[in-house]
Order: sequence, then structure tokens, then C-alpha cells
Amino acid sequence: MVSVTAKLPRLEDGEIDLQAWLARFAAEYEHLESDQVEKTVVWLSERPNVPVHQCLELAELVAELRLDVASVKAALIYPGLRRGVIESAQVAGVVGAEPLGLASDVLAMATSSLLGVDDTALLESHQEDQVENIRRMLASMIKDFRVAVLKLAERLLALRYAKRYDENRRRRIAHEAGVIFAPLANRMGMWQLKWELEDLSLRYLREDIYLGIAKELNDKRQERERQISERAQRIQELLAGVGIQAEVKGRAKNIFGIWRKMQRKGISLDQVHDVRAVRIVVESLADCYAALGVIHSNWPHIPSEFDDYIAMPKENGYQSIHTAISIEDGRTLEVQIRTRQMHEQAELGVCAHWAYKVGGATGSGAQTEDPYFAQKMDWLRQVMEWHEELGGMEDLRALLAQGVSDERVYITTPRGHVVELAAGATVLDFAYRIHTELGHSCTGGLVNGRKVPVDAVLQTGQTVEIQSIAPARPHRAWLEPSLKYVHTHRARAKIASYFRAQPEAKRLARGRLILRNVFAGAGFRLPDEAQLTRLAEALGHSDVAAMYQAVAVGVVSYIDLVAKVLTEQDSIEGVQLQPAPGLEGEDVFPRSVGFQLNADNRQDLLRDITDQLGRLDLPIQRATGEVGDSDQAVIRLEVLIPNWQTCLRLLSHLAYLRGVIEVRRCHLS
Repeated sequence: MVSVTAKLPRLEDGEIDLQAWLARFAAEYEHLESDQVEKTVVWLSERPNVPVHQCLELAELVAELRLDVASVKAALIYPGLRRGVIESAQVAGVVGAEPLGLASDVLAMATSSLLGVDDTALLESHQEDQVENIRRMLASMIKDFRVAVLKLAERLLALRYAKRYDENRRRRIAHEAGVIFAPLANRMGMWQLKWELEDLSLRYLREDIYLGIAKELNDKRQERERQISERAQRIQELLAGVGIQAEVKGRAKNIFGIWRKMQRKGISLDQVHDVRAVRIVVESLADCYAALGVIHSNWPHIPSEFDDYIAMPKENGYQSIHTAISIEDGRTLEVQIRTRQMHEQAELGVCAHWAYKVGGATGSGAQTEDPYFAQKMDWLRQVMEWHEELGGMEDLRALLAQGVSDERVYITTPRGHVVELAAGATVLDFAYRIHTELGHSCTGGLVNGRKVPVDAVLQTGQTVEIQSIAPARPHRAWLEPSLKYVHTHRARAKIASYFRAQPEAKRLARGRLILRNVFAGAGFRLPDEAQLTRLAEALGHSDVAAMYQAVAVGVVSYIDLVAKVLTEQDSIEGVQLQPAPGLEGEDVFPRSVGFQLNADNRQDLLRDITDQLGRLDLPIQRATGEVGDSDQAVIRLEVLIPNWQTCLRLLSHLAYLRGVIEVRRCHLS
């Protein structure tokens, strides 16, 4: 388990006993060159205002993660560099260029918050700074993975010290750790760092929840520890009796994990099956399944709680068998079974593979390639590519969240190739996964031979053929989150890149046209320039042009923007929308709303309209239609609408249908 539990040794006067710490360090980390570490520690101790205790704690945490001596020296000097009490020129001659470079890369990430730009309405200049900071972080990680580990260790140490800070600073550090660094640690397979980051973040952000669960656990700790100890000893004896060499220990589930499971399943603490758990570490894969047989032969197991992550590893590489058994008092006990190699990977994640990669070599002196390590680097490059193409439209938390999803779907192409996608992916996501131009020109698909729209959600085992039409031109509506045309960040990045590549004048015109059409569809005139200026300022944009561009490229959702204005217009000073004739006072929901749709008359038009309403779960109260001399259909609908957001979503979906010329809210006669 990765943790720095040993307190720093102290002299009688309370000062840190550096010689005792160095002796302990040399004994525990024999693979590191302790004389180099000693030289750096002594130099730091002679500098005024250097937080030596933080330097030592960070270095010990990094050493525990099995990084090299350059990383440990980088950890030693980082706190002093961060505080500005030592300078790069001073320390370069002491530690060398490599440790200084690592520490400098970590320091470069600390220049601004890594929180997503959509957490608050920031000015464009601040958005650009935040996006650039994330790019810098990802680029540094790709250049040298040790930077990622150092950053995670540094943030964990910051969280441990956060209890001493003022509330605002403490909550900011905790929030950033929870939404950025814990998911990153998870994706890198560094579970122990992830668990502590999650627990401390929860403690500072939701102290009531954290302390409530902790109290319940503490009240039952002695009983739980006794049960776990007895069960571990019994399991050890049973395994030894059949010739299986194993290490059996109790394991405590982290508080955040307990809370998340209680929330997700709507259960009480007593119903969380893995609060009590033991871990069995064996020597071989065959021993894993043999041990599983012993466990299931001696205690009844709970089938719904069985997971074989050896046969089907998690996306971050985690492997283990999980099962839950009913013990004598009727309570449940989780049992995890894994090999020693799997255990190292679960504890250290990519660090274990990194050490193997740089240390392993063939007879000719070439480095041994580690597919796991290479996979992580490929993933980081992909996240960086997504974020660059999205240009800050989505924060790093969203990218990481999709990256760590364990649920995947497997789709077959007409030629028999299998394509892997995140669960929830649509036909449009599939098209973009095949090729960007195919995505741009996609009009729908054939799923197992049946025609479906672009936003149809795919399931494992389906065969999908994309239907497309020239020219290749994506629709701006595809970027609207609430319309759910796409689910994957890959598809969103490709669509966003298309619109961002257009000339500025075209983006401005597009943004203005989008807002004018959405306001008109909702039954209002576009505000005049003076009102638009006040509106842009109220929404956090530097000017109207910036708001238009943000709408045009998808940084801002036009549905969210217009819904916010329509819902809160009375509170936005200087903005008073003018409804179309006959629609005055028709803005109280829920209510029946009339819509008029003009479209080219075609087969299945009415069916497509009713299908769309059905997918949105909106009941039709009345519908009429007629066809004019120009073969243009005019269809009027009366629909029960709960709020402006739903109204705008319906307008967007109907406007997207093939052949639709115009759709807008109308007065019910």
C-alpha cells in the first residue's frame, strides 16, 4: 500500500533528525543511490526558509512509488522551487539537469487552476489560459511520465496539508483533486493514490458525509477487524492445506468508495458487501482459480457480487478476481484474489510498468517494450488531441471520466471488423470512429439492416452500415449536449475542429444566425445590439462577437444560453425580449404549446415527427396538416411542454429532420 505513515524522526529540540531519516531512507530504498539523496538533503537543510519537512515527505512518497533517484531529487527540491525560496540556477549544480527539468515541468502546471472552464463563466482570455495549462500538463506527461506521478504525489501531499489552510483554499484544492487528479490516478492504475485523493477530497468538500461514514465504521471497527483477522487466518490454513502458497490480509474499502456505492445503489452501509474484505495474493494464475474454488467450497457466495477482472481486465489494466461470501454471522465478506504481479500493478499502476520498461533489456542492450506502458502513453496522446481539438469546450474531468469507463460496446462493420466504443455511443459516433469525412457526411445508418437516425444508441453485437451524402458538412446541432447526437469525445472533437477551422467572419455570421433562429423558433425577436451587449456581459463574454463565436464553435450551448435568457430575463438588467404577436404571456410552464412546421412534403414525414416526440416522451394533444400548391407540407402540433429547455430541444430536433424548412412556436387557435 502506498502511504507515508512513518513520522519524520525528531531530535530532542523538535528539529528533524536528518541523519536518522537518511539512514531509514537508505535502508528502505536500497535500489536508490542514497549518497545523491543525502547531498541534496544536506544542501536544502542549509538554505533558509526551505520547508524541509515537506521536501522529505514528498521524496519518501515518490520513492514508495518506485520512481528513480532523479525523481526523488526532483521531489526534494520542488517545495522550495514552488515557494520561491530556492532558484533553479542555485540548485542545478546540486541535483543536475534531469531532476531540475522534472521539477520545472511539475512547477509549470501550478501556474493556474486545472478546473474545467465550464465550472464558471470565465472570460475568453481566462479560458485560453486554463486550456493552455492543461495542454502543458498533458504534454509534460507524454514527454516524461514521471512528471505525471510527481504531480499526483505533490497534489496528494497538498491535500494532506490542506486542513491547515483557510476554507476557500482548502475547498479549491479538494475540488481539483476530486475532479482532475483522482480520475487521472485511476486511469493510470494507481489505486492507492486514487483512494486517498478521493477520501481527502470528500472529507473537505462533504465533511458531514465523510464523518458520518467514518463514525459508523469506527463504531464497528473492533468487531470488523476481529472478523477479518479470523477469516484471513482460516483462509490461509485452508489454502495451505491444498498446497497453495498465499499471503492473506484484510483490506479496508475507502470511504469515498463506500459512499459512492451507497449513492449508486441506494443502499445503507450494512448492505455494502465489500466493507469487510480480505485480499489473497498467490504465486500463479492457476493458483488464483484454485483459491477461488477453495473459497466457494467452504462458504456460500453471492453470485451478483462475482467479477472476474482477470479474464476481463478493467480499462486501466486492473486484474483481480472479486467474490463475496456469506460468513457465519450472516454478514458478507469480499474476497479479492490476484497474483503478486497483479497486486503490484494494482498498488503502483503504471509506475510498476515504468520501472520494468526502463530497467528491462534484451541481450543486445535494447529496452524491453511494455505494451501496458505504451498503451498509457497512447491514451494520454489521445486525450491531448481531443482537448486541443475541443479547444476547452469540455474540461479534463469529462475527458478522464469517459477514459475510465469500464463499459464498452463492440460493433461490427459490414466487412466483419469489430469496432470498440464507449457505452452510449451513437451511429454518428461510429461514423466518426471509422473516418472523419464519413462522420461529417453521415445521415443515418443501417443497424442489422434496419434504417435508424444518426442519434440511435448502439448495442454490442450489432452490425452497422453508415449512410452518407455529399457534401461532407457536419451540423452545429450535433455539438449540443442535450440533443445527444454524439456521446464520445472523439466525435465531438472532430465536429468542433471543423467549425473552429472556419474563418472568423464566417463564425461570427453563423453564431448570429443560430441565435436569431433559436429565438425566432421560440417565438421571440432577437434582442437589439444594446441588449445583446448587456446579455453577453451577463453571461461572462467580453463582447457580443465573442458570444457569437462561442456559440458558433460549440463552446457555448445555444439551447442552454437561450433557455437561461428566457427563464431569467427579468433578472438580466436591460434585457427585455419581445414575443411574436399572439404569444404574449405564453411563457408559464408546464403548458400546451403550439408548433408550426413547414417542410417539403415527403413520405414518412409525419412518422418521423411523431417518432421524435415519442423519443422525447412528449405527448401530442392535437395535430393537423395540409399540403399547399407548391407541394409544401404545413403541420401544426399541440404538445404538452414542461419547460423552456425541453421546448428548445424539440425545436432543434424537428428543425434537423430531412426536408424541414422552418419550425417555430405558434399561437394555439
